[in-house]
Amino acid sequence: MINDPFPAEDNRPEASEEDRGPVNFLVFGQAASSNQTLSIFHLADGRRRIDILNFPQGAEVVANLEDVEATLVAVEELTGARMEHVMLWDLAFLTELESMDITAEELTDDPESFSADDVWTPVLQEALETQDPGQLQSIARSLTPYVAADQGLNTGRITDLARSLRHVPAANIASCTIPEDLTQAQRADLVEYFATGQPTRCAELF
Repeated sequence: MINDPFPAEDNRPEASEEDRGPVNFLVFGQAASSNQTLSIFHLADGRRRIDILNFPQGAEVVANLEDVEATLVAVEELTGARMEHVMLWDLAFLTELESMDITAEELTDDPESFSADDVWTPVLQEALETQDPGQLQSIARSLTPYVAADQGLNTGRITDLARSLRHVPAANIASCTIPEDLTQAQRADLVEYFATGQPTRCAELF
């Protein structure tokens, strides 16, 4: 569990009050004992789409990934959107997936070679394509040791989100990479995207 990664409420964006409103996860990927990747998992309004927005390594707005709270503050300021949950994944979990041809040695020897875009899209697509409940439970059990999350992401919350996503087809999972140096216009478009859900796909922003 990640101990209270959230700042004081005073200046944070508000959460959606809709039952199936949008939800944002701030997701760190860790390799060789340090945070290597940063992404936002955006569950769109209505829970029919998942967009993964990946920050490039070295992006100025998230210069220090080891400071989780400061990174969250920077991301919320950039997007104008609330990050409801924080997850820290040990990328060693990739070695548990048959579809990912990655060894533990590769993760240890060259952690910077793993981009967020290469990691998350195929993993989510594989999870949503798995219809057998028993197989899903087996995958979940094998991955649990590799993830830490904020205390609000408890079993009840995970179950609720999983139910709301059961009708998301793999074709409705998309990803994009946020430019390392955002223009003012791109920043404004990013805020508008999180506020309105337009455009539908984050890749249309950049």
